[in-house]
Amino acid sequence: MRSVIALILAAGIGGCAVVPPAAWDFDPARPAPRAALSPQQVAAMTQRLAQLQIERNAIRSRISGERDVRQRLALYERLHRVGMELSPLERQLAAR
Repeated sequence: MRSVIALILAAGIGGCAVVPPAAWDFDPARPAPRAALSPQQVAAMTQRLAQLQIERNAIRSRISGERDVRQRLALYERLHRVGMELSPLERQLAAR
């Protein structure tokens, strides 16, 4: 009797599984095409990437020369913000 109840519960839980329709048709041999970026978009992204890298290096050099802990903390916060903006750009350009 316990095994019957366990099977009914397992079937009920299995029936509640939600699978998106795209998962049924997914074929790893034919991945979805990537969106192509125009040369103007790539140029703008590359320019912004270079600006952020220069800013990141400037902040790092200021951190290494700063003796005040509070000032360093503020610089680390700026460095984190620059890094958070820089990472997605690097990933987008690398995936291109």
